[in-house]
Amino acid sequence: MSSQHKDKADINVHIDSVVNKLKRRQISGSYTVAIETCQLLMRVISASRWNHPDQLIDIIAQVGKKLVQAQPREFSSGNIVRRVLSLIRDEMNDDNDVNNGNGGNNNNNNNSNYINNSVNNENQAMISSMFALLTTNENKKNTVSNQQNLQQQKSQVSSASAQLKKNTHTQDFRSIIIQGIKELIDEISSISENIETMSVDLIHDNEVLLTPTPGSKTVFNFLAKARLKRKFTVLVTECFPNETEEAHKFAKKLAAHKIDTVVIPDSTVFAVMSRVGKVIVGARSVFANGGCVTSSGVAAVCECAKEYKTPVFVVAGLYKLSPLYPFDRDSLVEVGNSGKVMEWEDSQLVGNCEVTNPLFDYVVPENIDIYITNVGGFSPSFIYRIVLDNYKAEDVNLE
Repeated sequence: MSSQHKDKADINVHIDSVVNKLKRRQISGSYTVAIETCQLLMRVISASRWNHPDQLIDIIAQVGKKLVQAQPREFSSGNIVRRVLSLIRDEMNDDNDVNNGNGGNNNNNNNSNYINNSVNNENQAMISSMFALLTTNENKKNTVSNQQNLQQQKSQVSSASAQLKKNTHTQDFRSIIIQGIKELIDEISSISENIETMSVDLIHDNEVLLTPTPGSKTVFNFLAKARLKRKFTVLVTECFPNETEEAHKFAKKLAAHKIDTVVIPDSTVFAVMSRVGKVIVGARSVFANGGCVTSSGVAAVCECAKEYKTPVFVVAGLYKLSPLYPFDRDSLVEVGNSGKVMEWEDSQLVGNCEVTNPLFDYVVPENIDIYITNVGGFSPSFIYRIVLDNYKAEDVNLE
């Protein structure tokens, strides 16, 4: 087996491994999936064979298509692939700008070289015509054959140097893209630190906060950082039936950081909303229209907050911003085990009604006041601008 086929086989093994993990839910959650996708793309770029960045774009797009098809509701994998494609296109544009900038100088040099060569050719023609009378036919044949050999050697040397230059440029381009992905990993890893710095300015003393997303690490870090300078109370919804255990663990961790914490049933949200100062929500994905996908039950909480004019803050890293639009909202919501809602022992009631257990909710942008990201706070109507700065329109569809 040739080295090229062996490298391709190794790449396919890595891709299939990540795809199978996504299908089996061995890796889940926006942060974990984003890091795994970055590491996979680094392996693909370093091991794949390509001669032009357009070929690399096709390879990355095919990998992204497989990841998205493996788990369509893990939007962070598609977001990372599109970020890398945008990085490649930006680097291509920079190379084109450099080449176009040197084009004028090259043209001037070519013109001067052409003039010098024409003058030299005329002089050589005059000299050769003067000495042509003294040379024999055999000498002429030797001279012609020598000139042909020289031209052939020059063409071979020029082609070899061009190939070497091309390979060097490909290696430089490869290293630049890999370095860009490493910086992206650092950005994802330090998102909580950048968001935490804004918590002190947004949370006030003796304020009552409510969070319906106990499974969000970003929300926990946001609240824990604010506790260093503020004293407040946090109401945690029970998130029945999917995240009840996580809600109690979340409340225990907040209490360990000396934060007054109360776990409340989901049905009492409307009753306590009049005393809540802010609602803090963690998002799984944020779309270009300003809406977001988050845990089940959050949409009802945001509707209650809108009724009482309570501000809703969504904390999310930049890698969760997606250039997609939620045209089909039903496809965004995943349905889980309905046995958690109603026990199967109650067979008479189960047989006479339809029981559903949605795992996610879609929150419309009208019910969200501010998105808190690692690059600042933005209103939902401004999210499209952040998306345009980080993605390219041609990469929205990975087909």
